[in-house]
Amino acid sequence: MKKTIILLSLIVLSCTQKEKEKELPILKTNSETLSIQEGNVLFPSIWKVSPELEWDEYTVNKFTGNKKISFCSDIDTLTFDVVPNNKYEFIVSYKDQKAKTRIITDTLNAGNLDMLALKYKRLNKDVNIKSDTIPFSIGVDNRIYIEGKVNNSKPLKLIFDTGANSFAITTSLIGDKVAMKLDGETLNNGSDGSSIKQTSSGNTVEVGNLVWDNIIFTSIDYKNRDFDIVMGWTAFADKIVEINYDKKILVIHSSLKTITKGYKKMETMMIDGIPYIKGAISVNIKNHSGWFEYDTGGNGSFYLSQKFTQTNKLNFSNLELKGTAISSGSQGAKFKSNVYHLPKLKMGDLETYEIPIYVAEKDPENLEYKDILGNDLLKRFNAIIDFKNYEVYLKPNQLLHSKYDL
Repeated sequence: MKKTIILLSLIVLSCTQKEKEKELPILKTNSETLSIQEGNVLFPSIWKVSPELEWDEYTVNKFTGNKKISFCSDIDTLTFDVVPNNKYEFIVSYKDQKAKTRIITDTLNAGNLDMLALKYKRLNKDVNIKSDTIPFSIGVDNRIYIEGKVNNSKPLKLIFDTGANSFAITTSLIGDKVAMKLDGETLNNGSDGSSIKQTSSGNTVEVGNLVWDNIIFTSIDYKNRDFDIVMGWTAFADKIVEINYDKKILVIHSSLKTITKGYKKMETMMIDGIPYIKGAISVNIKNHSGWFEYDTGGNGSFYLSQKFTQTNKLNFSNLELKGTAISSGSQGAKFKSNVYHLPKLKMGDLETYEIPIYVAEKDPENLEYKDILGNDLLKRFNAIIDFKNYEVYLKPNQLLHSKYDL
């Protein structure tokens, strides 16, 4: 009799569970990997479907208020309006298999895709400081140069690179100008492809009054570059960064309240941990919109991919051909581009004209996004970059009509 009761209980439980699963939303996919979007931050092809798990759990990055979470496949999208300290369940249907998936918004746990928010401390511990100022210079390569030290080294040349979400060091400096031990490796994604690079943990970076501890560096064999160190935007992951090209200063704010007026807000999205802004180019009197990487580490003006060109069926035959150029990224791969004069670029309510545009003859492999606004263009606009809410604001400055490099 006891065995019968247990069996009946199991049958009832099994039926209840199946009925519950029937009520869950279903996301269909032909691909084993899914993209996830948290608010306006997109993580492409980041989530593997796992039917073998009892529950495949995704923990959202910490937030307050409401937030939209989307799981996106090659054929379907499922979006949830979520609030903190709750859970949301659905089924991923993949090759006649079902993966039970759960979104968790527990504020006590770190998110699955939480960026490493690097915290700096001040050498001057004045509690009344509301913002931090870092002087910079604009290099002959148009990049933002600041002076700093690594592991008590002599002064080094750092660039502030919004197109990077980590720190990198020129390989030749290790053991020479900088005391550093390589103790790991990582997959490095550059504008020209991906490869495994060696890393070093537990390092200290000093810039003016600011110090970062426990920094991980990626060792990259940069060739013929003027800089020693790449400082990615994650150095200020929880801050608001003002880039003032008129005064040649970075101002690190904790609130938008301390920022001057006159900036125009851009439509912004984080893709692969890098800020992108929505823009539109004018070719043959037609406008073509897209997401363009905001990359202060790029020394050119505007790089356009073959994918964008072909998708929008662009014809550059009526544009003035200025010549050709060879470019490379952190992998060292070289790519040839044709250089044209673009009549107009529109970013939000702002417009700029006669921009040199580099159209790639061939795109790097395995890179989804390759449309880049470099600092020969970006330096013409003072910027506010809100790394708390992933928003970009721009304002034209005195460099707006200065001559472009070709």
